[in-house]
Amino acid sequence: MTCGTRITGALAFAIVIGLAGCGLSEGVVTLSKSTADSIEAGTKRVDALEQEYRDFAESPDSASLREYAEREQWDGYLAEARTKIESAKAVYEGEVVPLLERDSSGDEYELRSALSKIPPLVAGAGRSAEKWVTRRDRLVRVREDLGQILADCESALTGLKETLPGLEAKAESAKQGHPARAAEIDQLVDPLKRLAASTAGNAGSVAAEINKSKRGGDVDLGVVADSCLEASRSWAEFQEGDPGLRAKLTSLDRSFSRTLIDMKQEYDVVVRRESWDTGTLFSERHQTDFRVDGVAQTTYAALVGVGGPFAVMRSRDSGISLYVTRDQWDALGIDPVSNWPSGDTGAEFRVADGKVRYFHKYLVQEDGETTETDWTEVDEAMFQANVGNLGMDVESKPYGAFDDEKLTQAAPPGMAYVGNPHYGRWVSDGRGGSVWNWIGPYLFYRTLFGSPMSYGRSEWTSWNRNYRGSRPYYGGTTYAPRWGTRSRTVQTSPKMRGSEFAQGGGFRRPSMSARTSGSISRGGSYGASGK
Repeated sequence: MTCGTRITGALAFAIVIGLAGCGLSEGVVTLSKSTADSIEAGTKRVDALEQEYRDFAESPDSASLREYAEREQWDGYLAEARTKIESAKAVYEGEVVPLLERDSSGDEYELRSALSKIPPLVAGAGRSAEKWVTRRDRLVRVREDLGQILADCESALTGLKETLPGLEAKAESAKQGHPARAAEIDQLVDPLKRLAASTAGNAGSVAAEINKSKRGGDVDLGVVADSCLEASRSWAEFQEGDPGLRAKLTSLDRSFSRTLIDMKQEYDVVVRRESWDTGTLFSERHQTDFRVDGVAQTTYAALVGVGGPFAVMRSRDSGISLYVTRDQWDALGIDPVSNWPSGDTGAEFRVADGKVRYFHKYLVQEDGETTETDWTEVDEAMFQANVGNLGMDVESKPYGAFDDEKLTQAAPPGMAYVGNPHYGRWVSDGRGGSVWNWIGPYLFYRTLFGSPMSYGRSEWTSWNRNYRGSRPYYGGTTYAPRWGTRSRTVQTSPKMRGSEFAQGGGFRRPSMSARTSGSISRGGSYGASGK
């Protein structure tokens, strides 16, 4: 078509897709057509439900439900639907059609904006028109399955009576044990109490209807339908929220922390042996790969640090020449002549491929019990984020805090417990200040690094106000921190000096990143390697 072509016709919905050319885009014209189709389909749906309602109203079967239809004004749902579908038509004819007729690319945004108003109106019309059907079907179902519905409602009420007292007792106990958090506990419990009240109230309404029928009256199906539905919904929500709330209240009495006491990297590598016949010029080379898991970082660094083969055999029987230490070679556990190709007399060994894995070891304190974990594998992000946090709590949740309030920013060991009377008290330091004095099972914090140490009130106050839960705290100065991997506290500690991290030279390295090892992949699987 040409640029001068216009839409004509009495019906706003007779859109010509060929409009798209030099004016409106084909996409918006197609959208306009599909929107018109949706209005037409919505109108037919409303028409069909209106006719169904008229048929229902005239049917003898409707007699038992006519009271509810009149009282609840089911025909009003249809009037509401008709208003919405007519509004959709008005938007289309009054806003969309003029823009389609003008066929200007400059109107595209305005046209799309007008079209966006229509789907909610059409969908709303459908929902409104279907309300009377949904209501009718529910009342019929209540009438036919009244016994089962009443049993379900009674079951909800019985379950509530059995469950609510336990939750209330749990909440009261939590408030007595943690009076400072009483208001928060009430806020947590109130939504479930409201659900409980809703369940009980609606179940009571149903019971009243049943009692009325026992006295010879008619059961109000509408009350039973609404009250049972609401009671069941409230009870289901109560059941969903109850276990989580109980667990949250229980968490107030728990405490735990994880102190990072060691870390290491291990390498799962592929060592490739390349062998050939040394007596033949341009001899074919044969590759044999050996997978070796758990190679220490120092060993791996030595292997790749050679810059080429780290071991060479001049002949199968002449022994092996090493460019690493004998201990590093022996740690690989490789039989150098395994699957030796016939006719080959020499070979060399190098790192061909592999992956790096990361491990932490923690001192775990949980409710006064202290245990040391075995090596725990962590992802690279976790490892790199904590390279500077040796000897620090990387996670802690003190008594009186909820589980979702645990601290995950590195802090000196036990710092999250300071100031909490569950763990100790402030005592005079004899110089006008005060220090924290641990009690009972938490005394180990005082000698965690060997020499006695303590937290002064000023240091704790600084951490509590400026760092708690928001950023790591190392104390001291940037160049001389008091806590963490770079601190003198950790580096002079007998326990930390004996760690695998320290023995592997960790205190001498600014980082333990594996990014400098080009042939290694971090985590995941091995790369491809030939044989």
